[in-house]
Order: sequence, then C-alpha cells, then structure tokens
Amino acid sequence: MSQIQGYGFVSDSDESLKTKSGARFGGNFGVATLAKFAYNSNAAKEGQEPREAIEVIVKVGDKENKDWINPVTKVVDKNNVEITDKTSAEYINGFNALMSQQNAVVTHYLKAVGVTEETMKAAFINPVVSFADYAQRVCALLPIGYDKKPLDLFLEYQWNIGKKQDGTLNDKTYPTLPKNMKGGYFIVPAQPGVWVEERGEDKSLCYKNSNGQKHPFERDANFMTGNKGTQQVLGQAAGTGAMGSAPASAAPAVAGNPASPW
Repeated sequence: MSQIQGYGFVSDSDESLKTKSGARFGGNFGVATLAKFAYNSNAAKEGQEPREAIEVIVKVGDKENKDWINPVTKVVDKNNVEITDKTSAEYINGFNALMSQQNAVVTHYLKAVGVTEETMKAAFINPVVSFADYAQRVCALLPIGYDKKPLDLFLEYQWNIGKKQDGTLNDKTYPTLPKNMKGGYFIVPAQPGVWVEERGEDKSLCYKNSNGQKHPFERDANFMTGNKGTQQVLGQAAGTGAMGSAPASAAPAVAGNPASPW
C-alpha cells in the first residue's frame, strides 16, 4: 500500500522529478517506437471495467502514448445512439465498418515494424474463432526487436475534452493515438530526411523533404478543421481553438474519454 510522504531528504538528481517530454500534434519524425503491442485478457483501462484488449504503447521520448484495441461490442448511429437491432441493415453496416477500421489499424501497426501483408494474410488461412484468437495471431507476428525500430508518428487531437480522475473536465483536448484510419496513415517506418510542414490554402496539411517529396502523413481540410485537427479549449466556442499548432504537453490522466465513432 502506498504511504503519504513526509518531510525529509530527496535527491535533486532524482529522474522522477523531471517533466516527461513527449510528442506533439502532427508529425513526430524518427522519434517514436512501438514499445508494446500485446494481448491482455483482462486489460484495465482507467475509468472502465477491465476487458480483453490488444494493449498498445507508442513511446516518444520518455512519454508513453497508450491505446486499447477492444472487441467490437457496440454500434452507434451518427447521433451516437446505440443501434440495438442486430438484424438491421444499419447495425450490420455499422458493425462491418468498425471491424474494417479495427483490422486495418492492426495491419497499420504491424506494417510499421516490418510485418508484410503476405505474412498477415497467411496468418488467417484458418477462420478466426474469437477476438482472443485474432489478437494472439497478430501479436505472434511481431518480429524480434520490433520495439526498438524507429518510427514516424502522427498524433491527432482527442475527439472531446476528457475528464480528470476526480471527474472534472480537462482544460483542453490533447494529442492522442488515432483509433482508426479515417484520417490517413499515422505510424510508419522512419522516413529518411528532414520533413517540413506545409499548409495548403484550403487548410490541408502535408510534409515535404528538401527534394519536394511528400511524406505518407497527409491530412485534408475536413480533418484539419474538425475536432481531430483543431484543439478544443474549455470555455471556448467550437472552432476557435488552435488548428493543429499547439505543442503537445503530456496529457493528464483521464478517465473514459468519450470517443466518437466518426
């Protein structure tokens, strides 16, 4: 059990005293690693009941960016209302769309650390019988040393302002790992060169090197002007935050940030 600390000696060289450096919104080039990609039958995400998941940790500097890939168990409509009729076309279409996005995200992570599409396809010659079966198959494909491979990472803003451990709202949205492929590529092998941000007149975003080559990370105007591309600040009207420009301080611990399916 943890104890309350009293007055006494603490070394001024204690590494735990330093502020952790982390990633910022947008492209973070050559500084990320996939520190963890593993199945957990009882993953405990703060503020939620434990359930099975593929636990994902992407490190940038000494800051961990976490996500949990869970089984698809709920489908909502465009108004975020749950669809309960599992025989309806609306439910089936929504479920299949979520499954496609989730499968593609897993593919994206694996390709970033060197797993080929052919290897992944071969892993599914036999039918998958459960989420656990699926997760264990994909995690088994990770090559030795995958967690040391330098990666490029694109972080987007949280969809909504999250909550602190005491239930009060955070002051703003913070950069986070994308949960689907709707915005585009977000984690790839580190691309050689120096990448410079370019903004289009339509507010789109891309990165180019000295030869004018484009990086795989691109975001269109709809993304950049939406919640994922514009930082929301508590007390400010929607659309008045900083559009993909605020440096990302580490996000505080949050409990159950609501995530939009869109």
